[in-house]
Amino acid sequence: MSKKKKSVTIQDVALEAGVSIATVSRALNNPQVVDVSSQKKVQEAVSKLHYRVKQNLRTSLVQRVALIIPSASNAFFSQMLEGVLTASYSQEYQVLVYSSHGDPVKEIACLHSAHQANVDALLFCPLTDGSAKTVTALFTPDFPLLILYRRQFLPIGVPHIYYNNVQGGYLATKLLLKQGRRNIAFFIGFWQEPAETKLEILSLLDDPRRGSYSSLDRLSGYVKALSEFGLELDPTLITTTRYDFASGYEQTKLFLSTLRDFDSVICGNDTVAAGVLQALREQNIQVPQRVSVVGYDDSTLASITRPELTSVHQDPQKLGEQAVSMLSSLFAKERVEDRVLAPFLTIRNSTAMRQG
Repeated sequence: MSKKKKSVTIQDVALEAGVSIATVSRALNNPQVVDVSSQKKVQEAVSKLHYRVKQNLRTSLVQRVALIIPSASNAFFSQMLEGVLTASYSQEYQVLVYSSHGDPVKEIACLHSAHQANVDALLFCPLTDGSAKTVTALFTPDFPLLILYRRQFLPIGVPHIYYNNVQGGYLATKLLLKQGRRNIAFFIGFWQEPAETKLEILSLLDDPRRGSYSSLDRLSGYVKALSEFGLELDPTLITTTRYDFASGYEQTKLFLSTLRDFDSVICGNDTVAAGVLQALREQNIQVPQRVSVVGYDDSTLASITRPELTSVHQDPQKLGEQAVSMLSSLFAKERVEDRVLAPFLTIRNSTAMRQG
């Protein structure tokens, strides 16, 4: 009695082609996201093994999306992650989450890991412009790719979704100016500083690289508002920070040690602003009577600090959800344009009219 011939499986095809099972599935069901070389290997293996493609295979195939963010512990990006996960669940996308932990070397490693995982699409919020060449080297021009929270990172044709940070910086500064503040310190936040000196950083305001840094766009808005009031940018009022409480606290103490007069501070986020408030409190500098403080993001923290923080409102969860919506259009081969979201001010007790 002859043995029943064993049916060929998708695992057999993947082994013969020398690719992953996921690549075989995509080559058979969504070939536009697979490079030509891999498609050819899969087709040759299918032909050689006489593999019968199941008609219902596509219905069970889940799109795998990589999301790379600067930090999962940062409140803004954790909420953006929540938005991506919520929207992806309704679309039945599988999301692989990577955090670069604010480290450009780890960011490169995340990009390579996502590429090796054979994901179907990439949602990427880069730290700086430093990884742009890696992205273009790893992913083909027609690969579904979306840049989050950066105005300009990759060439025209790659869609970006971001908040208008120029407007955010402008609104924060304009409020303080209208309240009679004239010595406005600007605490500019970076994951990695784009230059070694403060003057080199300021020179990037006229550089195309500026679009890769949300903080530089905010600084541009700051300069615009100052100009409307006949004031010029004063480098002595600019301080660089990270995005954590300790950075806001330590940089405020350092700034105070310079004895530079200031009557207000604009911060990179609400967490930094909380550190600023603590440092000012320890020096018995009253907020907002002597110094007004403006945060950024309008996070939950803004409502529980004392005094409550005036903050530039952004909705990172909304940004994450809309990013997935744009990604769905990319999967459908539809034309996707950049999407710009508008911030606004939430005014609380940390800002007030200048007295005297």
